[in-house]
Amino acid sequence: MTQLRPLRQLAAVAIASALVLTGCAANDEPAPADSSDGTPVEGGVLDYRAAGGGRSIDPANAVGYGLAVPLRTLVDSLVFNDIDGSFTPWLAETWEENDDATQYVFHLRDGVTFSDGEVLDAQAVKTSFEALRAGGAKYATANLWIGDLASITVNDPLTVTFDFASPNSSFLQAVSTTVLGIVSPTTAALSFEERQDGLAIVGSGPFVATEVRGDEGYRLERRDDYAWPPEGSDDQPAAYLDAIEVHNINDNSIAASELLSGDLDLIHNVEPADKTAFATDDSGVVTIRRDPLPGLALGFNVNIENGPLQDERVRRALALSIDRDAVLERASAIDIPATSVFARSNPFWEDESAKITTDQDEAVKLLEEAGWTEIGSDGIRVKDGERLSFDLIYTASTISHEPNLAVVQAQWAKLGIELTFGSLTTPELNQRLQAGDYSFKWGSGTRPDADTLRGEYGGRDPELDALFDQVLATRDFDERKKVANEAADLILDRGYFIPLYDFIQPLSYRNEVHLPLYEATQIPWLGDAWIAQ
Repeated sequence: MTQLRPLRQLAAVAIASALVLTGCAANDEPAPADSSDGTPVEGGVLDYRAAGGGRSIDPANAVGYGLAVPLRTLVDSLVFNDIDGSFTPWLAETWEENDDATQYVFHLRDGVTFSDGEVLDAQAVKTSFEALRAGGAKYATANLWIGDLASITVNDPLTVTFDFASPNSSFLQAVSTTVLGIVSPTTAALSFEERQDGLAIVGSGPFVATEVRGDEGYRLERRDDYAWPPEGSDDQPAAYLDAIEVHNINDNSIAASELLSGDLDLIHNVEPADKTAFATDDSGVVTIRRDPLPGLALGFNVNIENGPLQDERVRRALALSIDRDAVLERASAIDIPATSVFARSNPFWEDESAKITTDQDEAVKLLEEAGWTEIGSDGIRVKDGERLSFDLIYTASTISHEPNLAVVQAQWAKLGIELTFGSLTTPELNQRLQAGDYSFKWGSGTRPDADTLRGEYGGRDPELDALFDQVLATRDFDERKKVANEAADLILDRGYFIPLYDFIQPLSYRNEVHLPLYEATQIPWLGDAWIAQ
């Protein structure tokens, strides 16, 4: 097995000059055959940088975009959600959904096996889902997306039926995700804790995990007998790449430098300045994708149980007090203003920019109406001895946004509002969230579905929950979109979310890397990836 190469500590200031150089990959792996005509070639190792990665390679526990990119190759899904929004066959050749979205029947491909040799049949699908249900809150996102599941029935070896106690019109999109990818019965039999350790995850995907290096990363190697890629992929079933090396690198500037030097081929997330540099580069070294992630806009998801934030006037004042144009001036050249709770690339988006405005005079008026009239000696408003102070929490993958957050911090300080922010480890973040010990969490989402709202805002408002239930009960796209935007309007009107911008959560890659197929979530299918050298 190859070992993780030591990263060269290149200064971020070198990036601009490095863009004019053509880097050569410092890689001891065999290079792929040369291809000058755009024809895919076999061989080579793709070096990928993940931000915020840890020891686990459990796809059901990797709900962040960057972590899911390589893990997508470990597990296959029942259906494939194409970037155009359509659903095409994968493990399931065909499927049926009843009129009220309470039953889904999947007819599986014959001949599919897991990398440990076990057969992927209807019983294996049932076992994989039942393991997530048994994990309960530890697999909170997975179980939210699975919904009100009543039973799973194995009709025959290649037919499995999911019955729901209440409608779930989002289930087809949910089962297309990496989170609900199918794992082998051997993996499904493990406890949650056991699944987070080492090489515990066995799937049916085109790559197999062969080495885990603790917090540093892991290695995936091609499975030569893979023969069931999603419809729409290349005609060649097995992957072109020999292997994928995943490097957990938290420092965005180091990752960007490594990409330019050729030590990395593909990275997720860069600093705003590097994002701008990559986007304006014409040297032919690096490409950066400019598509917003199709879930939700970026911003502050408000804890309405936290002190002053229980008052809707305070929440509305905070939203009105932000000059988003100034925030975007500090952000990269390719980030764009938020125009809804939904990101504008979400198929359920409608323009609600009239509700996302700046009016600092009105903000002060609302704060004073709420009783925050006194200014303390430190310039922060005080009411009954309590300072108007808030904190924002997030994981290391959000660090690149901190310069933009500092703009909001300065704007609020001028109005007597204190904002502190900082990154936490994933366990620390989960502990704070479960305890309700925070003012704001960094809000976003990558799921291209109306139901993505429920995951972020469910359980805080009965009227909102009723709309979420209506979304799940509605199959017609136009009607779902109408109801979803009623929910989005309510979220904005009541100050449950303070939007900042639609984030271009970029994949940046060297131009010799080819990524032909993407899911609707903007995750590339690395089973078709290849490197020309």
